[in-house]
Amino acid sequence: MQAKRVLVADDDEALRTALRMRCEGLGLEVEAVSTGIEAIARIHERPPDLVILDVTMPAGGGLSVCQMLADGDDLEPIPVIMLSGRSDPETIRRCESLGAHYVLKGVDAWDHLWPIVHSLLGLSNEEVDVPLPDEPAENASEDPDRKPTVLAVDDDPLISKALSVRLAAHGVEVLRAYNGMQGYWTALREIPDVIITDYRMPEGQGNMLLGRLNSHPLTKEIPVIILSGGRLKGDRDFALERELATLGAIRYFSKPLDFEALLKELEKHIPIRPTAGKVPANL
Repeated sequence: MQAKRVLVADDDEALRTALRMRCEGLGLEVEAVSTGIEAIARIHERPPDLVILDVTMPAGGGLSVCQMLADGDDLEPIPVIMLSGRSDPETIRRCESLGAHYVLKGVDAWDHLWPIVHSLLGLSNEEVDVPLPDEPAENASEDPDRKPTVLAVDDDPLISKALSVRLAAHGVEVLRAYNGMQGYWTALREIPDVIITDYRMPEGQGNMLLGRLNSHPLTKEIPVIILSGGRLKGDRDFALERELATLGAIRYFSKPLDFEALLKELEKHIPIRPTAGKVPANL
């Protein structure tokens, strides 16, 4: 029996790869593209059995592609699943009006996506568990010589340098990135034990970085600590803290950073070696 075909269209390369691996593990033939125009072209060249579309893509978002499929008379109806990081009622309403299934991107997206794929394509009841690309070995953390790693994401190189020097004194290796997007790709490549990120940065702020980390299977379990210079009339910005907690941040620190408080938080997640020298309290 010929394998059923799925077209995945998403401009996030890491997510495309993860979806391809998951769908291939279900015995499906998968083609992946990054733009709406490419999706339309592939659909007309060789109609798939199912289309999975990102709502927001360059050269035609998923809703536009879905609308074109609904309006086209030259194609048989093709089931569509829409993936989106947006949960506003209008986006959901538009997906439903076009007859598409809506799945919110996030840490449990595949748990919601797989049953829909199973139902639409009539797959077997057993999900095949396949490793995702570059997934670290289970016993990697058991290497006694391995230093714990922290990824510091901050557009101020002096702050990330200071973190690197001070954490090195406690046996921690620090990786450095200077904006949200660079931090995301570094996290995917290196899989650090903890991420410390500034909130306000060019090319992807902290909330964007958190959202992308949470949506990828390789990074969704990494603890993330947020740093911010933003305060509300000299006090803590509780609204921002609640927002970041909702996005998955484990702790929020205001600048100037209390380094001892940061160490205590890090000790909950990685081994921290004591140091004989004195370390300044604030960064």
